[in-house]
Amino acid sequence: MRGFLWRVFGVPFGAADRSALFATLVGGRSEEAAVDFLRANASHNTEKSGALLGAQGIFVVVDIFAIDHGWPRAAILPALLLLLVGALVVMTNLRGTLAVYRPTASPTPGGHARAVFSLVLSRTLRFNVALYLTFLSIILLGVAAIAPAR
Repeated sequence: MRGFLWRVFGVPFGAADRSALFATLVGGRSEEAAVDFLRANASHNTEKSGALLGAQGIFVVVDIFAIDHGWPRAAILPALLLLLVGALVVMTNLRGTLAVYRPTASPTPGGHARAVFSLVLSRTLRFNVALYLTFLSIILLGVAAIAPAR
């Protein structure tokens, strides 16, 4: 089941899987190189999150257009709600990342790299959840588009 969830959400759900993935990603890199590599991944997730937020904004406008033009509210209102929840989830990826560099964040060797790795995992999970919510919203919008208007 955890393997299925890993495929769906893009992050490992078991501690052993997370440790194995960390070891694979970090490989033989030094602490500094590992942090730089993982920070680039976190930055990439932030960029994707901003792009998704922009797309969600466009679909909010489409949903409002659909409501104004009498499309079935039974599909449009849940679509709008899914978009808004997805936007709230993905917005959490746009906050600062300096917390992983606090002196107390890495009491052990490799702690900074592990902290950034945890950041990457959490941002990946939130991004994928928001992406799926957005897809469901778009499907509902499509259903509303082909459903007869009342």
